[in-house]
Amino acid sequence: MALTSGIMWYGAINRDEWYGKPNHPTELFPQLKEMGIDTVDIFGRSVDDWGLEVVKGALDSSGLGCACYYISCDLVKDDPEGVAAADEAFEVGMGNAEVLGAPICFTCGTQHGNEGEDAFGRYIDRLGEKVALFEGTGMTLVIENAGKLLHTAADMKRIMDALADDGLRLCPDTGNFTLWRQDEIEAVEMLLPWSAHFHMKDYAELWEEDGALRGREAVLGEGLTPIAEIMAMIKGSDYDGVLAWEPGTQDEAGVEQSVKNMLEMIRS
Repeated sequence: MALTSGIMWYGAINRDEWYGKPNHPTELFPQLKEMGIDTVDIFGRSVDDWGLEVVKGALDSSGLGCACYYISCDLVKDDPEGVAAADEAFEVGMGNAEVLGAPICFTCGTQHGNEGEDAFGRYIDRLGEKVALFEGTGMTLVIENAGKLLHTAADMKRIMDALADDGLRLCPDTGNFTLWRQDEIEAVEMLLPWSAHFHMKDYAELWEEDGALRGREAVLGEGLTPIAEIMAMIKGSDYDGVLAWEPGTQDEAGVEQSVKNMLEMIRS
């Protein structure tokens, strides 16, 4: 099946400077397109920083598509203010995603700040409310494996058992499986039937600090995460969506090498 290359507008490519010059989306996006990237994942905070019109114009002029728009909120909060903030984030985010032409919305910000069975149940309930908003819009809502609340493939499948029929889908993050000491191949294989987007992330090293798991990202395909094997498995499946590389702290040369490695794996 056909795979599409993508990159998250994050980390190394979201610094204030790019090759010694101010890093403006109207300059950055054409360079990403020249590298061979087809689509970009966009956080809501980037739209807040630059303005919706600027980001939309940068996409249009560069020829990049917006593959995924990120809606940040905490769906587990149950106080009136927290619920209202999450509801507003979805209303604004879905509107921005439509303007940018994003077929997928990604909700983040819940998994890292919550844990435990009560929070998990609340998360399922609120996700059910949110996925209902997407019916008839042509857009899909996805979640990823992250944080203490939702870091295993079994956790992800449990949510699919509850909400797959309602249209919720997954965005497996390859590096997050590495960070949480999961078997990446088994995890991705388990979740492929519900996967609508992928974060391709690779770790160079892992450690524990003050009881928390930490890692340093690698040039894609050159670290601990079995990216080539995962890529081969995805290519052998029915998946035909976007593979979005998530940059870390690489320099410009590391970014270009990561993109090159990803494109070679997609095209081989």
